[in-house]
Amino acid sequence: MLKTIGETKSITQTKSELSKIIKSVNKTGEPVFILNHNNPEAVIISNKEYSSLIEKYHEMEEKIFYSNLSNRIDEGPIELIPAAKVIEKEDTENPFAHLSDEELFD
Repeated sequence: MLKTIGETKSITQTKSELSKIIKSVNKTGEPVFILNHNNPEAVIISNKEYSSLIEKYHEMEEKIFYSNLSNRIDEGPIELIPAAKVIEKEDTENPFAHLSDEELFD
């Protein structure tokens, strides 16, 4: 479970002080953890912080994608095959290419 660091409020406090909490979060940039029976249930963060987190998340996803792509290239065949050659080969070797749509989806 994620440990809370910083300010905490109960759900009851949050209901009565939501406006004040939002102003504080926007002013300080620090999150406020909302507790339900002393267990973290939610976190209030500023829109600026949320946007920053989402941007970092997308950057990390992109880095992981390109890292995985690089690994697949490194582990793949020694010679890269051009896409046109693969498509050409697929067209000539398709045993169903001569069938009509009606025959395929009967």
